[in-house]
Amino acid sequence: MRSILALVLIALTFSSCKKEDSIQTFFVEHQERPDYSVVDVSSSLLDLEKTNLNVEEQEALDSFDKLHILLYKATDSTQEAYESELKKINKVFKNKAYPELFVFNDNGTKFKIHTVGENDEVDEILVLASSNRMGFAAIRVLGDNMDATKMATLVSKIQNSNANNDKLKGIMNFLQ
Repeated sequence: MRSILALVLIALTFSSCKKEDSIQTFFVEHQERPDYSVVDVSSSLLDLEKTNLNVEEQEALDSFDKLHILLYKATDSTQEAYESELKKINKVFKNKAYPELFVFNDNGTKFKIHTVGENDEVDEILVLASSNRMGFAAIRVLGDNMDATKMATLVSKIQNSNANNDKLKGIMNFLQ
């Protein structure tokens, strides 16, 4: 009788453990699929001249290692599949391990920004940019002790720079 009770308790314990999807798992499971594209961009490929960076931007650049980007292109013929894939990635972003920093819309594109880490010691910033017109991009910004405010300043600098970078241009073309 005790062994049956012990087995029931063990079974209940394992069945009550809820498996939440992780961003890493999503990337691994989808990066080889033909309807997805993957781009990795190291901080050295951003082609920013360090002399043009202020102290805050330089600190942000120094804390940043790379971008890991998973892209899904939406077309009129794939709209139903796009909506299904978007639901899956949105479920991953709802994981409690990724606290939401903020959400905003810009020109028909919805952006969700989440973090992994504590306050000023963020090791990963997650970005989900989605638009029915273009598809979505799930972006992992990987680094050590990143400050989200300083990273936003660096992103602004990158957008306003004349960086001649084919990978970044390709990503921007995909998103248009």
